[in-house]
Amino acid sequence: MLDLGSVTKRPSRRGMAWLRVGFVLVVAILAIAGTVVLWRASAGAPPADRGDSADIAPARLASFDITTTATGELEARNQIELRSRLERTSTILEIVPEGTRVKAGDVLVRLNADDIQTQIEEDVSRVEAARADLVNAENAFAIQVSENESKLRKAGLNIELATLALDQWLKGEVEQKRKDLELQLENTKKELERLENKHANSLNLFRREFLSKNELDLDEISLRKARADREKALLANETYWEYQYPKDEKTRRSDVAEAQAELQRVEKTNESQLAQRQAQLNNAQTQLASRENRLARLRAQFDAAVLRAPTDGLIVYSTSTDRGRGPMMSQGGTLQVGTQVQPNQAMIILPDTTEMRAAVRVHESLAGRIKPGQPAAVRVEAANTVFQGVVESIGVLAETGGWRDPNLREYTVRISLAGDVQALKPSMQCEAQILLGRVESALVVPVQAVFMDGAVRFVYKPRGSRFVRVPVRLGRRSDLFAQVLKGLGEGERVLVRQPQPGEVIAGEWDRAALTLAGYQVNDEGRPTDPEAEAGLRVTAPPGMPVEGAPGDPRNGPPGTRPREGSGTNGQDARPGRSDGMSERGGNPEHRRRPAQDEPASTDNDARTRGEPAPGKST
Repeated sequence: MLDLGSVTKRPSRRGMAWLRVGFVLVVAILAIAGTVVLWRASAGAPPADRGDSADIAPARLASFDITTTATGELEARNQIELRSRLERTSTILEIVPEGTRVKAGDVLVRLNADDIQTQIEEDVSRVEAARADLVNAENAFAIQVSENESKLRKAGLNIELATLALDQWLKGEVEQKRKDLELQLENTKKELERLENKHANSLNLFRREFLSKNELDLDEISLRKARADREKALLANETYWEYQYPKDEKTRRSDVAEAQAELQRVEKTNESQLAQRQAQLNNAQTQLASRENRLARLRAQFDAAVLRAPTDGLIVYSTSTDRGRGPMMSQGGTLQVGTQVQPNQAMIILPDTTEMRAAVRVHESLAGRIKPGQPAAVRVEAANTVFQGVVESIGVLAETGGWRDPNLREYTVRISLAGDVQALKPSMQCEAQILLGRVESALVVPVQAVFMDGAVRFVYKPRGSRFVRVPVRLGRRSDLFAQVLKGLGEGERVLVRQPQPGEVIAGEWDRAALTLAGYQVNDEGRPTDPEAEAGLRVTAPPGMPVEGAPGDPRNGPPGTRPREGSGTNGQDARPGRSDGMSERGGNPEHRRRPAQDEPASTDNDARTRGEPAPGKST
């Protein structure tokens, strides 16, 4: 299981930012000092030749976890949002205090519904009047009306005429049109064949110079006209049978059907009084149904003025969350008796606190390394308790850092919590350590023992009463340890702090030591990293001291070590600061610490100023 015992509490993310940074720095420095003491005690290394024994630590075999730290808030896995179901603005008459645990069916909110009650009383009388109108219409419906024989004869005659017109069209006009189209097709076909033969003969005579070019052109024009006439005849035939014939047929058959329908309508309207009463009856039925529906809707609205808990849960006002703040609540207001509530406004959230999870944010550079199922330890500051958990999901889209850090991109990682979570509440601040991996049986040194000069990472080894720089090749690292791949042997001692003025032996890099650590020296005598030349960016990890930064008065020739007395005012060269603190992006209110073995990157601003980037030394 992961341990969060060294994680410090932090105040609100939106206030006292610089005070929080100072507090974290102090606590981290004390923690690192304690780590070094434990290291020395466990390794049993002899004291250094110079300085306090706590400043020297041996390289040794050890295993360590690779974790990343992220902060966020707690949230319920499942929750129900209750909104105002009233279709009008109302005011709160009664509301359950926030934080109350309720049972299913308990009254949570009671809204003012006096105007709805008044409308219900008025609509009850309107419904009774509509029912009386319906009874009158039903009695009038029984009146019979004499048939109108003239309308029946006219309707029957219209049917006969429409039928005769259909027969005349089918047996006369259609047959005549068919013959005309066939004749046109035959004529254009023969004419086209004749002109094609004539054109072929004319072309032969023209080639033999028995026919002029003008006569040949006239034959070609006649041939093109014949082809166009043929296509027009084909198109006319196709258009008639595909479009005109179906349209005419539907029109004439529709005339017959319409005449038959008219007869049916006449038969139904023979009883004129009955038809009039039928309309009155329909109107009375519609009026009654409309008023009954309105009354039912008003009664439903009256019932909706009382919000009841659909399930057991903890009362959380929607105004306590950002998404629950409407225009009226944007100035920090909260729900209380007398507050106006708009239609469909969110009011109450019922989170199921039996299942809680942490929603923390990690930098986009770590998104690809966090997978569902990874173990995590979540420290809840309010409860002062650490819960074991498992990564449940990682957000699909990155979120920005807002106006404080518009270039920041973070992903939300949700971690399910195990154990007794009954005391937890949504929106409690938390800090999670997510296990990304583990390094087994590796040669390690404390992270504060590693420094950087250009492309070379190095440590300080005691030599007599002073220290000498030794290049090393690093592997993975955590908050406490850095894996050494090349350059050091087990048991070799290193300095775990910044050397004091005069403690460092000045001189060129030892080329044999550079080669042993996997570095090369170019033609200019400058140490280079083959990995960097292969296209891999090798820069200082956040907070690693960088010697020879641009603008540093201690700079010497490329690839050389600073010489004593080369600093400003004749002081000895001093490497950059190494305080062992975790880098937090330069923003005092940044909510993420990087993964302990994430790829190193030098702070751009620090490089520009010629200053070491703030944070850890590796």
